[in-house]
Amino acid sequence: MLTFMGLFYVVFSFFKLLDVKGFAGSFAMYDPLAKRIPNYGLVYPFIELALGVFFLIRFQILAAIIITFIILGITTIGVTKSLMSKQTIKCACLGSVLNLPMTKATFIENSIMIIMAVFMLIEFI
Repeated sequence: MLTFMGLFYVVFSFFKLLDVKGFAGSFAMYDPLAKRIPNYGLVYPFIELALGVFFLIRFQILAAIIITFIILGITTIGVTKSLMSKQTIKCACLGSVLNLPMTKATFIENSIMIIMAVFMLIEFI
C-alpha cells in the first residue's frame, strides 16, 4: 500500500505541477480549505509530491499517513457537497491540464485512499 500511495501521489502531483495556478483555481471550487485559504491550493501539489516521496522512501510514514487522512478527508467533504448539490464543476484531481468533470469516481478514489490510510495507520500502531 505504501508504494501504491507513493506512486499515486507522485503521478497526480505531476499533473498539478504543470499549472499550479490553474490547479489552485479549480481546487478552490470544491475544497473547503482551499476556499478559505487560497495559498493552500498553490501549496497542495507540493504537499502531494512530498507525501508521495515519503511513502516511496519509507520516511516519516506515520506523519504521511495522518496528513493523507486529514487532507483527503477535507477534500472529500468538498467533493461530497459538490456532488450532492449537483454542481457541474471541473475536477482538479489531474490538475488543470485535463478537463475532467467531478463525478462519483472522484469520491470513490478519495474514499479508497482514506480507507487505505486508516488501514495503514492501524497496522502502524
